[in-house]
Amino acid sequence: MRRAVLAPAGVLAIVAASWAGWRWAEARSEARYQAGIAAAKEDVLGGSVASARLKLQDLADRWPGRGEAEFLLGACEQSLGRLDAARDAWARVPADSGFGPNAALMLARLALRGHRMAEAERVLPRAIGAKGAQGRQARGMLLRLYKLQGRYEEARRLVRDGGATDPDRVGMIRELFRLDSRDPMALGEHARAVEQAAAAAPDDPGVLLGLAHLAMRRGRVEEARRWLTARLERSDDPAAWRGWLDWALPSQDVPLARRALAHLPGGTVPPQEVLSLRAWFAARAGDAAAERAALSRLVELSPGSIPAVERLAGLARQAGDDEEAARLRSRKAELDRMMGRYVGLMSAPDPAGDAAELAAIAERLGRTFEARAWWELAVDRDPGLAADRAEASDRLARRENDRASADSLPRLLADLGPATDPTRTPADVPPRGPAPRFVDEAGPAGLSFAYRAGSTPDRQLPESMGSGVGLIDADGDGWLDVYLTQGGPFPPTPGDPGPGAGDRLFRNLGDGTFEDLTDAAGVADFARGYGHGVAVGDVDEDGDPDLFVTRYGSYALALNRGDGTFEDATEAWGLGGDRDWPTSAALADLDGDGDLDLYVCHYVAWDETDPVRCPDEGAGGYVLCSPLAVESRPDHLFRNDGGRFVDVTRGAGIVDEDGRGLGVVAADVDEDGLLDLYVANDQTANFLFRNLGGMRFEEVGAPAGVAAGGHGGYQAGMGVACGDLDGDGLPDLAVTNFFAEGTAVYRNLGRGIFADQSGPSGVLAATRPLLGFGLALVDVDNDGRLDLAQANGHVEDFRPESPYAMPALLMANLGGGRLADASAGAGPAWAVPRLARGLAAGDMDNDGRMDLLITQLDGPLAFLRNVTDGGRWLTIGLEGSAASGRDAVGARVAVEAGGRLLVRRRLGGGSYQSSGDPRIHVGLGDEAGADAVEVRWPSGRVDRFEALAAGAGYLLREGGPTPLPLPGFAPTGDADGAGPGG
Repeated sequence: MRRAVLAPAGVLAIVAASWAGWRWAEARSEARYQAGIAAAKEDVLGGSVASARLKLQDLADRWPGRGEAEFLLGACEQSLGRLDAARDAWARVPADSGFGPNAALMLARLALRGHRMAEAERVLPRAIGAKGAQGRQARGMLLRLYKLQGRYEEARRLVRDGGATDPDRVGMIRELFRLDSRDPMALGEHARAVEQAAAAAPDDPGVLLGLAHLAMRRGRVEEARRWLTARLERSDDPAAWRGWLDWALPSQDVPLARRALAHLPGGTVPPQEVLSLRAWFAARAGDAAAERAALSRLVELSPGSIPAVERLAGLARQAGDDEEAARLRSRKAELDRMMGRYVGLMSAPDPAGDAAELAAIAERLGRTFEARAWWELAVDRDPGLAADRAEASDRLARRENDRASADSLPRLLADLGPATDPTRTPADVPPRGPAPRFVDEAGPAGLSFAYRAGSTPDRQLPESMGSGVGLIDADGDGWLDVYLTQGGPFPPTPGDPGPGAGDRLFRNLGDGTFEDLTDAAGVADFARGYGHGVAVGDVDEDGDPDLFVTRYGSYALALNRGDGTFEDATEAWGLGGDRDWPTSAALADLDGDGDLDLYVCHYVAWDETDPVRCPDEGAGGYVLCSPLAVESRPDHLFRNDGGRFVDVTRGAGIVDEDGRGLGVVAADVDEDGLLDLYVANDQTANFLFRNLGGMRFEEVGAPAGVAAGGHGGYQAGMGVACGDLDGDGLPDLAVTNFFAEGTAVYRNLGRGIFADQSGPSGVLAATRPLLGFGLALVDVDNDGRLDLAQANGHVEDFRPESPYAMPALLMANLGGGRLADASAGAGPAWAVPRLARGLAAGDMDNDGRMDLLITQLDGPLAFLRNVTDGGRWLTIGLEGSAASGRDAVGARVAVEAGGRLLVRRRLGGGSYQSSGDPRIHVGLGDEAGADAVEVRWPSGRVDRFEALAAGAGYLLREGGPTPLPLPGFAPTGDADGAGPGG
């Protein structure tokens, strides 16, 4: 039997009929679906959310995967408070449906409501696809998560990817710039968000990474390590390993850094960062040539890489290529100026008006994405710039192409070789010797004093600057007395402003207590004022230390009569009259004639009767104005002409065009036998005045590498310190800065050329969450290495975004220029929040252990007595000849002990508006004494003293044949030369 064969036309007819039937059925199905959706919406509009929920549940079950029913169902469930059901409904919305991005956004909101960062992060990339404001909102949510976790490279990519659709292009550029600062979020906001999340979702991987990043921002390295370990246990992903890399780099942990990099996808580390990492590994391996090659390539591709330029200058200096070092220093100074201009223009209310200049600067700084964005804004304002934009676009494209092929993570890993798996995650190695320990004994010692800031609703700038403390042996008994400047109402009022007014002098009784000798010493009879700083020195060369005090609007000079009483010599010595606003001062022989000259820092022009007022836009009232909003005042240099100070500022080459001086130290930083001056300025370039001889100076801060931070831009310098931090015998410098800037540490490379070591030293990470004022480099544990003590406190109450009162900081020297935070173990006094300003270090009880005094605004003086166990020591008093001056400021003391050479210097000034112990303190560790002590006096004479036993104080006189007992100390020291308990 034959089968019937349909003709092609018949086949087509059947197919057409089937297709028509399917289309009819589909249309009917779609109509029913849409009708159901419409009915559910009607229910919602009528207030029957529960009824709508039932309809939508039925639609989602009968027609799964269409998206709209599931999305609306989730909204109903959320409205009814059924959040888990809402989450389930939104999770059923297909990602590729029209409702997928919006559903992802709703899921992210639910996750973040429960502080589940990791869950939100998984869905937010889909939500970014939502149109309009919802897509931008999703991008903002993901950006915030990245910032909370310190994932800045991912954050930068996210911002750049959304740049084309971002209606706020200026805001987008500013966000990128903040991300490059690695501090794009207020610390208070960061802490609130992460700590709330930790309370609600303590095991969430995203929360753990956020806690680790918060700890790093606070300088708590060990705490960060614990959170990172917990994160890795829960999620072994690139974000976790990126966190470990960010921990390993400042911790100098090479194996861990190598291991972290091996877990990162190649594309997640941009070529410029790869070159920076290549240089870092080369530096750790001591391969200067490889480091220079990597950094040179980095600067070639990104000319605005200021840290690379800074490091290259240091490497050139170490290699003996002074010409190249000078060229790079000049380039660094130019970049600092450009960065300052860029930030200033970008911070203006309408930066788009300067978009063409901003584009040009961004290009010169190597900020190619920002340059393109500025050019777009410039052409929007002026279409005539289109041709300039096109030329710039070509240049930028070539640079971007060069960068893309410059280096890669796989290449770096191949060059580094196989990763080693460290047996431990190294933390900071504890310092050798006893752990430092202090007790605040201001109350029991009778040091009852509180500085009165006299704050007003106007928030005038002088109210924030605070007080200094000076250590002075006023009566010559060998025990350090304490001089404290006092404020009062502001503006200052004539006459007696009330009880406790005026500066105070406390006499050291030698038994651990002090008595107030203000009246008996004649200090109470002096003209009063709103006090700031104090400097101590024998200005009349009679053998007794005198006092120079700065006050708002005036100077004061008090000469010591030799019996512990003082006479006012301000007018007689030519220092009377209106002195605008002086702050810190230094006494030092700057012309080599044997007597002490005077350098005085001055801040800004301020009119207390008609002050500049800066409104607080958020809370109402006023906040402190930026010092840049007020004209600066020049510093002054006075030559001591034997009974009179003569202003020689201009003639000496002290040109202070835009400085706002707050701290000064006099030290021979280039070791040419002449005392130089280093000045910390607030938000402008720091000065280094190199002494040329004959009372002539040359400002060399930029070429010397100490004018600005190593990462670029001028900082808000406050206090200064000088000392040999890395044990190479050369004087290093340190400067406290504003909150989030961190204290700067500059290593002396020889001949007065410095390199920024803030990051490698460990100081930057520990101090960024602080606003530093007083500073001292002092050996607190007698191990022969200088530690760092810093007084902290904000100038404005921005809580909770940033802390106001802050604890002091103690960093122990680990050797080789590395320091670690030792505050937590040094006693409860280091955890007390203060609005601290002045800090002075000195051995107040002559027990061979350096104590600290800290002043604060509207709070009690802190006397941190050092009770550290063990550690041997020497205390050396210097007395120079007529050629060197009795104070011998500038003397270099080299102590040979057990094969070590410990170099200390007699400095002028230092810290912030304060003056410390004039004696030289040297910790000896376990050594029983010094094999020899060699003194190079300011006159050029060198004296050598052999075999000095530990545990004693020695007076060394220039030209004297043998050491003499130092007043206040036992002549031969204790039994074993160690501190109590040692």
